[in-house]
Amino acid sequence: MAKGIEAMAHEMTLMKEENHNLQKANEALSKRRRAKKTRVRQGGALTVDNAQDILAQKEVNEQVAQDIRGNQGSDRERLATIRRCGNCSKPGHNARTCQMEAEMSDVYSSE
Repeated sequence: MAKGIEAMAHEMTLMKEENHNLQKANEALSKRRRAKKTRVRQGGALTVDNAQDILAQKEVNEQVAQDIRGNQGSDRERLATIRRCGNCSKPGHNARTCQMEAEMSDVYSSE
């Protein structure tokens, strides 16, 4: 009977600790949510026009950021990405389909 009481006391201690941890996590989460609402309140009432302006500005900023990212690569970098043949280094085909390789194999087979 003493073992059972001891086990229950241990389990109760663990439950209290878990409950305490969950309460702290819940408090932190609700604090973050309150902070978001407070920021909106401090900014005043948000009208439909203001919200649309904010969304439009956000879209413009995203578009500008995309344009900047797109223009960072130079023409030389874009040209360097063209795939080339491993045998003759010409673009448009690969080593398996290279005509130079076919010509070389014909030369060796005719000898």
